[in-house]
Amino acid sequence: MRRLLLAVCVAFISIAGAAQQAFAGGTPYAYGTDFYPPSSSNWGGFYFGAHLGGTWGSSTAHDVGGTSILYDSWSFSPSGVVAGATLGYNWQNGPVILGVEGDLGNLGLAGSGGYYVPFGYDASTSTDANFYMTLRGRLGVLMNGWLFYFTGGYIGADTSVSVLEACNNIFCGTPVVSASTSGFRNGWTIGGGLETTLQGAWTAKVEYLYYDLGSVNLTTPPGGAIGANTWNVETDGSIVRVGINYRFNGIRFGQ
Repeated sequence: MRRLLLAVCVAFISIAGAAQQAFAGGTPYAYGTDFYPPSSSNWGGFYFGAHLGGTWGSSTAHDVGGTSILYDSWSFSPSGVVAGATLGYNWQNGPVILGVEGDLGNLGLAGSGGYYVPFGYDASTSTDANFYMTLRGRLGVLMNGWLFYFTGGYIGADTSVSVLEACNNIFCGTPVVSASTSGFRNGWTIGGGLETTLQGAWTAKVEYLYYDLGSVNLTTPPGGAIGANTWNVETDGSIVRVGINYRFNGIRFGQ
C-alpha cells in the first residue's frame, strides 16, 4: 500500500509538470512568490475539498471451469455511500481549464447475489470495496461562471470477493464450500461534471464517474458432493457525488 501511495504522488507531480510545460511553451515551471486573490474568473492553482455521494454497480460471476453440471452466470448490484477528500491543481488559459485531481476515501460498495436451481444448485457471490483512490486529468471550459469538464484516469479500491456453494446436483448433501480473495484492485474511470463559484475561494461541484475494477478468479475446493469450480467475478459501477472545494493560490506553477 505504501508503494502504491508513493506511485500516486509521483504520478501527480509528473502530470503537473507536463501540463505546466504545455501551457508555458516548454519553460520549466517555478514556484511563484506572489499571492493571487481568488475570484470567480481565477481558477488557477491548488485546491482542496471533500465529496459525498452514492455508488451503484454490477458484479457478474461466471463459472469458467470445474465439475459443475450446470453453466452458471449471474449478476447482482452492490451499492453504497461514497465519501472522501480531494486534492487538485488547475492551469487556466482564458476560458480553458486543464487540471489534475486525486481522491482518497471510502467507496462503500457492498452487495451479494446468487444462482439457484430447485433441488439442483445453490451458489452466491458477494463483493465489498472500501478504501479507494483516483488520479485523473480534467479538461473543461468556463461559461458564465460555470466550469463544464470531462475527467478520466486511474481508480483503485481495496476489494473483497467471495463465492459460496451449497449444492451441485440433485443428490448433493449438506456441505458448503467457499472461496474468497481480498486485495487492492486497479482499474480506470471516466466521467464529467460541472463546478461553480460559491463565494470567494469556495466552489461547489456535482460529478458523475463510471469505473471498472476488472475481474478476479476464485476456485472453490471440492467437498462432499460438490466438486471444485473456478469463478470469474467482474466489477464495475457508477458514482454520483457532490463536492465542495477551496482554492488556495499562494503557490502556483509558473503562472
